[in-house]
Amino acid sequence: MPRQPLCGSIGASAFVLLCFALFLRAQLAVNLRATVAPLLQRVVQDGCSIRVNTFRRNDLLARSIDHYDRCEASTEVVVVWSDAMHAPPRWLERRIATRPEGRAPVRLERFRVDSLNNRFAPMQSPTTDAIFSIDDDLFVSCEALRHITNAWSTNPLKMVGVVPRLVVRNTKRSSWRYLRWWHVWWNGAYSLVLTKACMIHRQYLDTYSSAVPALVRAREHVDMHRNCEDLLMAFIVANATQTPPLWVYAPYKDYGQNVLARDSAHKGISANNGHIEARSDCLVVFTELFGFMPLVPGHAKLIDARAAWI
Repeated sequence: MPRQPLCGSIGASAFVLLCFALFLRAQLAVNLRATVAPLLQRVVQDGCSIRVNTFRRNDLLARSIDHYDRCEASTEVVVVWSDAMHAPPRWLERRIATRPEGRAPVRLERFRVDSLNNRFAPMQSPTTDAIFSIDDDLFVSCEALRHITNAWSTNPLKMVGVVPRLVVRNTKRSSWRYLRWWHVWWNGAYSLVLTKACMIHRQYLDTYSSAVPALVRAREHVDMHRNCEDLLMAFIVANATQTPPLWVYAPYKDYGQNVLARDSAHKGISANNGHIEARSDCLVVFTELFGFMPLVPGHAKLIDARAAWI
């Protein structure tokens, strides 16, 4: 018996399915344009709150404010002032009171107690969900700041930063080791990004300062050893996401490291003797408090395609 009618029937069915698929695609395309485009526009326009952690380095603070308040991605610059013995400089008060045209507003958060935990205290009135935590001695370009902000907006629950570090298991001691940047380069892996230049969601500030007993003890450890507040934040985010952070390639200048040999007043905590050992100890303590090691190693590095040619 001839099979042509069957083939014709299949051809007709395929044609109907094709027409339906094209119709459905057209409808979905319209819906996507209507819903996604406003979201992308909102992300580009919102920007981030710059939260500058400073301590008795007013020259670097002035330079930091003057740089970041010019960036298009900056909605505000918030200074974390933890020096209970010294009042903020008058020039800072004048800058807060007056806002030059084209600059982001500046706010001051003043604390009565000197604590590294202050840098992650809940913000009084953040204007965005994106909080860019930055030290007063570290600078990224305005273009890089926009790149970091956009990268963070693709997954706002992650930490997105430019300074990665690696954590490994110390099999000899059944503990954990904190390693410096060259280990990241050598192994092609990282476990966290430092909050000296990092974007986080503001909800993690509330978590960091919560009354959970394990976090209370962890913050006490930070105060006792004056170190590791960034590791604690990394633990909190990794515990929530169960994924590695995102390392974004962005050139930066670290004046605290560059001037160590010339000016001891600009030395950062990382320049202290025993810094690496203290951070390794923090890893052990935090792992015990959390009940496990939440940090997940990552291997991805986000690079602007325009920079990849250089």
